[in-house]
Amino acid sequence: MIEFTPLEIPGAYGISSPSKSDSRGSLIRTWDGNPKLQEFNLAQASITLNPKSGTLRGMHFQTGPYAEKKIVLCVTGRVFDVVLDLREESTTFEEHIGFEIGQETSYLGILIPAGCAHGYLTLDENSTLIYYMDKEFSIDHTAGVLWNDPKYGIKWPQSPLVISDSDSKWGIKGQ
Repeated sequence: MIEFTPLEIPGAYGISSPSKSDSRGSLIRTWDGNPKLQEFNLAQASITLNPKSGTLRGMHFQTGPYAEKKIVLCVTGRVFDVVLDLREESTTFEEHIGFEIGQETSYLGILIPAGCAHGYLTLDENSTLIYYMDKEFSIDHTAGVLWNDPKYGIKWPQSPLVISDSDSKWGIKGQ
């Protein structure tokens, strides 16, 4: 059964799912009858393939009626995952958590509450992540925070080697 462990940011959970392996390979459960999953209103699912170590994606979120809760699972490789609380009413407003997720770490993934920015940096080549979102993507409501904004003091394990143009400019005037 998939397990959810509360984290320091209210509404965020580390996700554990034991892997079963034999001569054929391995099996990881990504969805089951856990009450946390039964409450989750799945609207969209995506897979990200990251061939290079040092790839940064983030820090992303959606605003307004498209603010989304996400479940992110790292099913191959490892990533350093970061959640930044941008909910003004939260006791952890503008605080962040960061830790490794993947099959060989404490958590396979994370549940990210709506109103929080999310990003990750790949630590292994060929890291693959599955995203489950409770809202559909809206280009008009997409937003982000600069990954290295000194205001938040996120300590990444290294500088990114691969980053998109938009992810390298979030929060810069005109973005």
